Parts: sequence; structure tokens; C-alpha cells
Amino acid sequence: MELYTHQEIQYQIADKIKALRKQKKLTQKQMSMKADIPLSTYARIEQLGEGSLKDFTKILMALNRADEMSKILQITELTPIETYHKLKGAL
Repeated sequence: MELYTHQEIQYQIADKIKALRKQKKLTQKQMSMKADIPLSTYARIEQLGEGSLKDFTKILMALNRADEMSKILQITELTPIETYHKLKGAL
């Protein structure tokens, strides 16, 4: 699925955070305490995807998912054509 606006990305992040919380069988209050952020802030993040980067990282840490950020922010030294060939070879 391609996302085109920041709001679509925010809502997708919010949905994933909510799903992960539910998977761990935690309430919003328990999750906010575990992440050390106010309940109202956590609820806003989960409902709208709106919040600070600091709060988002606290949530990732509380969910034991902070290591996944390295995948998202991965910097590659490959040129675009090298990346293409690498991906083509993996198929």
C-alpha cells in the first residue's frame, strides 16, 4: 500500500501501535505508564497518530520494537542502479 499524505502515514502508525498494544493485552493506561507518557498523550497518538518524536520513541521502547527503527532509517552506500541489481538478484 502506498501512502501519499502525512495523515495517512500517521493513521497507519497509530493503527499499528494500537494493534501491538492489544497483542500484548495492555490497556491504554498500562501502555502510557509503561512508556512514561500521560494517558491523554498516548490516547491521542493511538487515535490520530499525533505526538512528539520523543513520545513515539518511548512507545517503541515500551513495545520492545525500538530496534526496528534502524531498518526504517537504514542508510545505504549503494547507488540506485546497484540497489536495483541487488533487488533484482534477490527475486
